[in-house]
Amino acid sequence: MENLFDVFISKIKEMKAEDFSILQVPTIIETTPCFSILDESFEQNSKTLIVVDEEDKYYGLISPKDLIVLFATSHTDITNALSKVKAFSCTTARDLANQNLPIIVNDDKISRVTECMIKYESTVLPRAKTKDDPVEGLISINDIILAVRNIWKETSVDSKLPVLNLKREEDE
Repeated sequence: MENLFDVFISKIKEMKAEDFSILQVPTIIETTPCFSILDESFEQNSKTLIVVDEEDKYYGLISPKDLIVLFATSHTDITNALSKVKAFSCTTARDLANQNLPIIVNDDKISRVTECMIKYESTVLPRAKTKDDPVEGLISINDIILAVRNIWKETSVDSKLPVLNLKREEDE
């Protein structure tokens, strides 16, 4: 059984970002107003948008988490509500985009990808072929989980696990 686990772990360690398909998502320009961002998000049925500058260079990502900030209010008084409406109408993609996420490239090992997802509390990361190439899309935690599950099944680790005969306290 240890041998199967070793095979399982070694296969995962060998994985690189290039082993996963690139999740294509819509791209918007950083000057896009807030209302257009919401429209684009719903029309494209996309949870995440890639933000680029006027020269089509990657700027950041907008996720639902970034959009929900627009609706959070600490007070419900009329002055605060009016200031939120004004701020909402002046907000652009540049204001909402998360610029802190590292760009994943094809040669990155899966360990770097997952460490970045944990560190930045993100289920997706921007992805490019190389560090000099433009961001093409995203790498998703869902793809990683699916790949790990498939490797688990391929190595037949599950079928070799001993069946434990556990009794509940009430049964004794």
